[in-house]
Amino acid sequence: MAQARWTRSFLAPSYTGGETKYAYALQVLAEIVGGGATSRLNRSLVVGQKLALSAGAFYDAGALDLTTFGFYASPRGAVTVAQLEAAIEAEIAKLLEGGVTAQEVERAKTRMQAEAVYARDSLTGPANIFGAALATGRTIADVEAWPEHIGAVTPDEVNAAAKFVIREADAVTGVLLPDIPRRALRPLR
Repeated sequence: MAQARWTRSFLAPSYTGGETKYAYALQVLAEIVGGGATSRLNRSLVVGQKLALSAGAFYDAGALDLTTFGFYASPRGAVTVAQLEAAIEAEIAKLLEGGVTAQEVERAKTRMQAEAVYARDSLTGPANIFGAALATGRTIADVEAWPEHIGAVTPDEVNAAAKFVIREADAVTGVLLPDIPRRALRPLR
């Protein structure tokens, strides 16, 4: 590995495990916070502050039971993992204090619904989507209704889901550091 990577994960519900009512809202939250070039983390940490090479969020509502919601980033150049972590923690605090806006939620839902259409526009896409759902106890009707469920998510639901899942006491943080060249290691005596 040539680049450091930071992650923080929180135990989260899925479609089939835990407080399932939060699953759709958490998907929208992950899109707003870390779903691409226009996400909050990318705009702040990669483009604005230039602290990270990449930054985003992850969540898999289709897990068989409980799953994780999390954040990730890789520091840029001489930026330390500690500096990057502090910046991400500030973004998380801003999210929990100020919440998401109605405009952010609407844009995220539109992008997600469009991506669902594109995902079905291939030979393997629908088979993978339906197969994964059926393997985890969901139905074809659940998959077909997904765009409507996403479309019904409100900013209040996203904010409630964020506060339910993102709790510091339940966080697990991981730091992967670059490999140390063998010549830099000193022999044990």
